[in-house]
This record gives sequence, structure tokens and C-alpha cells, in this order.
Amino acid sequence: MEKINVDTRGMDCPIPLIKLKEALSEAEDGQEIDLTFTCPEAVVNLPTYCQENGHEVIDFEKNPKEWRIVVKK
Repeated sequence: MEKINVDTRGMDCPIPLIKLKEALSEAEDGQEIDLTFTCPEAVVNLPTYCQENGHEVIDFEKNPKEWRIVVKK
């Protein structure tokens, strides 16, 4: 299973969350979504959504100008 890459850099909330939801709906069980974003609100929104909906956060990192979250469906 290939990882799904989603780039939402430069997009404000709620777009990163919408794109994550779209990717999760298309993903197979166990597939990973690698999402890059720059919206500060998504730092809270994305992990919270994953926790509330049973998706595992595999990795979450801050790079100099952006964040990256990897979610397993």
C-alpha cells in the first residue's frame, strides 16, 4: 500500500482538515496519509480529529516553515 501524500501548504483552516478527511475516505484500512500544512490551527485540529475518529497519528513534526502529520487509517 502506498502512502497518500497531501500538500496543503498555504491553505488556511478548515482546508487541511477537509483534505485529510477526503484522503481518509479514499484510503484503505491500514493505509497512511502524509499531510503537510502551514495553518497553525491545524496543529490542534488534525490530531484531535484523528483521536476522536480512531485514526492513529504515526508521526507529527514541525519543520522550519511547516508541519507534517502522518496518519494511519
